[in-house]
Amino acid sequence: MTSIVLAGVGGQGIITLGKILGEAAILEGKKALMTEIHGMAQRGGRISVDLRIGDYESAIIPNGSADAILGFELMETARNTFKLKSSGVIVANRRMIHPMPLIMKVQEYPEKESEEIISRFKHYYLNADEVAISVGEKRSLNMVMLGALYGVGILDVSEESLRQAIMASFSNTKVGEINVKAFEAGIATVNEEKIL
Repeated sequence: MTSIVLAGVGGQGIITLGKILGEAAILEGKKALMTEIHGMAQRGGRISVDLRIGDYESAIIPNGSADAILGFELMETARNTFKLKSSGVIVANRRMIHPMPLIMKVQEYPEKESEEIISRFKHYYLNADEVAISVGEKRSLNMVMLGALYGVGILDVSEESLRQAIMASFSNTKVGEINVKAFEAGIATVNEEKIL
C-alpha cells in the first residue's frame, strides 16, 4: 500500500500523471484511489493530487501519512509536506513558478524557506524540465517526474505496467512513445545519480 501526494501548478500534467499511475496499478489488479484539490481555476494555479494504491477506504491521505511527495514546483512541494510521514520521501523538481500574488505584490520567491522545509525529509532534487527538453518534448515533464519517482523505488507498480499505462493514455502512438522515452529518462536520471 502506497500513498503519494502530487503537488505543483496547473498545466504541468499532474492529473494526467495520477491517472496513468492509477491505471498501472489497476493493470496489476490493485485498487487505486485519487482525489484532486485545485487552487485558482486557471493554468498556473496550485494543484495537489492524493493518490493511494492498495486497500484504502478513502482517496484522501491523512496528514502525516503519505509515503512520498512528487513535487513539480519547489514552493508547492514545501507547502504539501504536512501530508508526509517522517520517514517519507520527496522527489522535487527544482522549477520555481511565481504565483500571481507574488508577482502582483512584488514579493520574493521563498526559495530558501522552501528548501529548508524540504530538507527536513529524505529528498531528491532534479531539473525535470531540462530532462524533458532533452528528450524532445517539454510537455513530457510529468513523465520525467514519474520515472524519477519510480527510480527512487517508492512505487509498488512494475515498470512494464507503467509503460503500458503511458501508451494507453495517448491515442497518438508517437506521442505515447515520446512520453515513454521521457519516463525512461526520468529513471535514468536517478540511476545515473544525476539526481541531486
